[in-house]
Amino acid sequence: MIFKKIAHLTQANADQIARKWHYGGQYSFYDMENDLEDLEEIITPKLRGDKYYQVVDDQDELVGYFCLERLSEEKVEVGLGLRPDLTGHGLGLNFVKGIEEFIQNNFNYRIIALSVASFNKRAIKVYQGAGFKITGSKMQKSNDGVYEFRNLSKTMDR
Repeated sequence: MIFKKIAHLTQANADQIARKWHYGGQYSFYDMENDLEDLEEIITPKLRGDKYYQVVDDQDELVGYFCLERLSEEKVEVGLGLRPDLTGHGLGLNFVKGIEEFIQNNFNYRIIALSVASFNKRAIKVYQGAGFKITGSKMQKSNDGVYEFRNLSKTMDR
């Protein structure tokens, strides 16, 4: 799988992610329909703004997306998702590295932060493989409940 191009998320692809992407088993936690706040943000152009990006392959098929939330002058938080049928196939590390490269080439952030549900050992392993370090955990409202999330961050080489 080649991740060919990153661009701002189109409305058609936002709708596809929100309405058609369904993850299996415990990962259904990440279905947009399970978190109405996230769902509303991704499908509403004004709420989505210019912080959401799509990642497409060499056939212009949507393979993933990510969101950048500026935390400070030098720190950005990343939220991301890989298309459900592509998860669990060893593509996560290249996906994360591609996002990291995009951030390095287009922004001046020195630190990338992210948080992931603590049960998602697979994603945590990918992030650690990309050089992210666990910096703590927090209880966070999500999907009509409160869940533990791991905080991770990485300082970029400049």
